[in-house]
Amino acid sequence: MRELAKITARLKGGKYDGVMIIKTVWKREPEAVKNSFEPEIIKENKRMLVCRAFYNNESLTTTMLLHPADGAALPHLSEADTAKEDNRAVFNRDDVLEFVAEVGDTNPIHQLEVPVVPGMLLLEYIKNSLPDNIKILELSFRNAVMAGDQVEIKADGGQLTLTGRKEFVTGKYYE
Repeated sequence: MRELAKITARLKGGKYDGVMIIKTVWKREPEAVKNSFEPEIIKENKRMLVCRAFYNNESLTTTMLLHPADGAALPHLSEADTAKEDNRAVFNRDDVLEFVAEVGDTNPIHQLEVPVVPGMLLLEYIKNSLPDNIKILELSFRNAVMAGDQVEIKADGGQLTLTGRKEFVTGKYYE
């Protein structure tokens, strides 16, 4: 998963600064695919970008909003403990900074005093919380998770939500 995040993070600078992930689809491919070293741009216009990355037997298609409205991703911060439990977690600023440094994500919204938790980090957390036999994971990002927000995964019957002070992510998974 981190390799796919590294490939996607190669979109840097200019119009890619401040992008927000609105949807992502992770797939376990039936056989190994050719690794991509740059994200493949599937569609791009003034407001939206769709790209795809491949690594070993995984693919990741990501839809991003370019230049979101000022303040759209900056909700109020809730008070929460900094603990990780079964289906609950709190990502602190250090978690965010370590992740973006490892994958090379230079998006400034992840560098704030109270940073936005990267969508790829949330995808990784959700994927690792589900059974290993998942073949497809589709996520829609509804609200930004800020460092310090407590989140909880609820998954049942192929449907999932990541909630806390708001509904952050909704999705489906397939075995």
